[in-house]
Amino acid sequence: MAFRHIQILKVTAFIFLVVAIADVSALADPENRSKTYPLPVAELEELITDRFERSGFEVTRTALKMGQVRLKGTKATRCRQIILTPHSALATDVYADYPVNNASEDRHVKELWDLISKYVSGETTVRSQNENTQQVIPSAVLSKIESVVCIKAETKKGQIQLSGFAVNKEGLIICTAHNLKNLQRVSVILYDGRQLSGNIIKTDHHRDLALLHIDAKLDTFISLADGRNLLGMGEWLYSVGCPIDLRGTVFPGMINGPPRHVDNLPLWQINMEIHPGSSGSPVFDVQGTLVAIVKGRYRGTDSIGFLIPLETIMAFAYDS
Repeated sequence: MAFRHIQILKVTAFIFLVVAIADVSALADPENRSKTYPLPVAELEELITDRFERSGFEVTRTALKMGQVRLKGTKATRCRQIILTPHSALATDVYADYPVNNASEDRHVKELWDLISKYVSGETTVRSQNENTQQVIPSAVLSKIESVVCIKAETKKGQIQLSGFAVNKEGLIICTAHNLKNLQRVSVILYDGRQLSGNIIKTDHHRDLALLHIDAKLDTFISLADGRNLLGMGEWLYSVGCPIDLRGTVFPGMINGPPRHVDNLPLWQINMEIHPGSSGSPVFDVQGTLVAIVKGRYRGTDSIGFLIPLETIMAFAYDS
């Protein structure tokens, strides 16, 4: 009898253990509750907040450690939380802290993933955070984010940050050169969070361009050969880059002047938000075609900028 009692206790304990493991697995199911997307925290925060509010939820935002953001939506007795964690400057880990083992909530989590996926693919329109323009960001531009990189350089005067983009799958990166002097070390941060050492293989301070190399095979890149050079007055363009400590990654702007010549080189003038860290950002037209690189801004303003045209980029890239 004692032996049989012990066996029953063992079986009961095993059942409780299986149930407990199942509960923990459901709570921490990374496939259903956590995903990584190639978008910065700020853009996902805006998208998810809008979704909550459209569904009748009251949203509260809490800034957590290390750049994390918690969005809490409440409606009657229902409560849903989203934790956004920076994966890199251009990507975010999204954790849906919804009630588990609830078919209705599981469906809402799937709807959330579908919404974000459509956002990334461009099926859902996205409005820029520039309240003055309210310009819709084309899906063809959003699709270029994975090819953009953030560059951090250590100099004798301290650390600087700028933007750049991959031009082939072999790890070649183009960026601006005006900050790349007296360097001690260069790091390139990919959209997926990988941080790799960069080697400068070519600089041209007259054209203000530099070519870097990282030891990595890249899945996506931006073709120079498929770029476009001629632009029109009043044309909308979009930069994608890594501004320092600033919400948003994609900034719209409009060509508002003919090409200006500085040191015998043409520069496009544009009405576009340009901030520290934006130099080197690729600039696209509405079809997602590369047309220029952000050089910098007019001193004393953050809304008048200058772009290095494609013809200068091509001449730099193909000069021996």
